[in-house]
Amino acid sequence: FYETQPVPNPLSRYFHWMPRLWHKGEVLMNHFVELIAPWLLLLPSPRALQWGGLIQIVFQGILVASGNLSFLNWLTAVPAVA
Repeated sequence: FYETQPVPNPLSRYFHWMPRLWHKGEVLMNHFVELIAPWLLLLPSPRALQWGGLIQIVFQGILVASGNLSFLNWLTAVPAVA
């Protein structure tokens, strides 16, 4: 998984060998962050905007730590900071 990506980093090996339950949780969190959390960014509530941005930034940070094409993840986090 992580070791075979185009740009692995030193932490990729550790992410690769995490337990199967960890990977299942990653899939659920990925679906939540990509399908549900973006809707928080469209709500008029400032609190919802803050939570939506924080969720996106934390998610992109985890992807950067895993070495998953991190340049694109940094670019994706920029709008969440704004």
